[in-house]
Amino acid sequence: MALIDISPDVLEYKPPFTTQSTEYATITNNSAQPVVFKVKTTAPKFYCVRPNAALVQPGETVQVQVILLGLGKEPSPDFKCRDKFLVITLPAPYDLGDRQVADVWHELEAEFKHQAVSKKIKVRYASGGAIAGATSTDVGAAGGYNDETDRGYDGSFAGENGVPKTAESQESEFLEKPGTESAGVDGAEPAVGTKQSENSSSTSSEGSLNSTALVLIALVALVLGWLYY
Repeated sequence: MALIDISPDVLEYKPPFTTQSTEYATITNNSAQPVVFKVKTTAPKFYCVRPNAALVQPGETVQVQVILLGLGKEPSPDFKCRDKFLVITLPAPYDLGDRQVADVWHELEAEFKHQAVSKKIKVRYASGGAIAGATSTDVGAAGGYNDETDRGYDGSFAGENGVPKTAESQESEFLEKPGTESAGVDGAEPAVGTKQSENSSSTSSEGSLNSTALVLIALVALVLGWLYY
């Protein structure tokens, strides 16, 4: 039996996804000393976690609510959810007094990081494709997770029309937008317009030169005619 048991491996949410739904993670302390835990996620805009940090006494089990906030519309059947949670536990042998876990987390992490136990929990949407495989409990924390999981039920989310952003959709936002390929620097007119203006000016100049030449030829003809007359 593990000293710290964190379950499940996968949080599975069922439709409809346009309303809030709750799944649960449990943290059981089978050790002889208190531990603290913290929950991080890769998608803080889509979930609310209560509590996202707390103390677990020896022999105690804490149930954590992982609330999926309602989306703007149902995701497509082939949508691949890549959301993940990371639950980290640290020993807490000292009396925390009135201090909250969030206030002492960095202090405990600096001292007991080598004893940290963490587990990644993946997310599955029942109507979409599942993420195959779930990681087992391991030591240490992984990167890419955000602490902002203790939020209000404001229903906010990211992505177009309320559909979560996948890695692909986030990358696609950096593609060049249509209609911008001919724009000049700092919003200047397209280069082709500049060339058209230059061509117009050149044509006007040539026309003026031709008119001047005709006038000069006429004057010379008049002078020659007067002399011979």
